Amino acid sequence: MFCASALLLGCANDVGSLVPAQEQGRSVDTRDMKYTKMDTPNVEGFAKVSRGQGDDYAEGIIDAKGVEIIPPRTDMLVNDITGSTALVQVGRSFLFVDLGQGPADTALFATTKGYEYAEPFRCGRAMVKVDDRWFYIDTAGNALFNETFDFAETFHHDRAMVKEGERYRIINTAGETVAAMPYDQVNPYTETRWQVTNPGSGPGKGDIYWSGFVDLQGKEVVPLIYTEITMWQPEVKRSRAVIKEKVGYLDELGNVAIPIQYEYAEIFDKGKARVMLNGRQFFIDPMGKEVAE
Repeated sequence: MFCASALLLGCANDVGSLVPAQEQGRSVDTRDMKYTKMDTPNVEGFAKVSRGQGDDYAEGIIDAKGVEIIPPRTDMLVNDITGSTALVQVGRSFLFVDLGQGPADTALFATTKGYEYAEPFRCGRAMVKVDDRWFYIDTAGNALFNETFDFAETFHHDRAMVKEGERYRIINTAGETVAAMPYDQVNPYTETRWQVTNPGSGPGKGDIYWSGFVDLQGKEVVPLIYTEITMWQPEVKRSRAVIKEKVGYLDELGNVAIPIQYEYAEIFDKGKARVMLNGRQFFIDPMGKEVAE
């Protein structure tokens, strides 16, 4: 829970420091505001607004009544609003701001030391970076797990991948190790899968890398049989995959969605992909059905 004051979460000795709110601002009719754009309000009624162009471009945040909780500023980007917490970037600093107590004291933006990098709160945890080290904080700004990492990722489904030295592992929101990951590389794929990669063995070791997938518990659910897997394309729910010289497409679980049979295949673009089968080139849709060019 946040304390009953507007909260700026900075770093170093000021992690979790409290910032008092200003007096409640008057309600503003947003129809009279000169915003270039207003995003759809979130469930708490907060919305990012922007106005101006070029050097005059500014972003801010309003509440459900149109009150400017953070007036548009040219030196600030609103990266995320989750519930009543905003993640903003002021210059090179990342700050978490409590929006629930009325207009923020933006003068403190200049004096609060922010994080080098941060991502929004997910599963009650936020991933932040200070002095090139990654760690997690809770919603009060407290550093968690008494541990920092060479690399970390945002929690999803109460799981996150971290790396220290050459060792990858999956942790839960208590910082406990769910599974060690004995792979050369681990990369996010979808919400429920990580792509894992190891070098081949034998005379050509290191020349060929094999990839497969693990689930949120670290279980290898797709063996390392692919020599290439491209980035997941959420708009078509497919990724391009290669087994040696044959190409096909995978679904969000890493299972084959379109057979690994093509001599050539491109990633999807505007809902279709160019492929070649038995020397013939044509286009397919995300279900593998042939479509017009």
